Amino acid sequence: MRSATIAVLLALGAAGSRATAEEPKSIEIPVGQSINVCTAGLATCPLMSSACDDPKVAVVELGKAGAELKAVSPGTTLCGLVGSGALRRVVRVKVVAPKGG
Repeated sequence: MRSATIAVLLALGAAGSRATAEEPKSIEIPVGQSINVCTAGLATCPLMSSACDDPKVAVVELGKAGAELKAVSPGTTLCGLVGSGALRRVVRVKVVAPKGG
């Protein structure tokens, strides 16, 4: 009986974790522009760690007001942002050519 109860609880926990999985938040930034990750609500701050899959597309840099996502060249990449409390957020960054250029 006890093992059946544990199995049911484990199944409910697994189903719940699948239902709450977050897709990466998508943002679009023109080449050469930056966005403050804290002000934009992309991560809990202060930012503890960050990395973008393709640094030729976007990078995280320290700006005057904290961590910023900087658009380097056109393309799409995923960036992982680890904020206070070790909360990790994944952001899909699409870098586009500036309007009119």
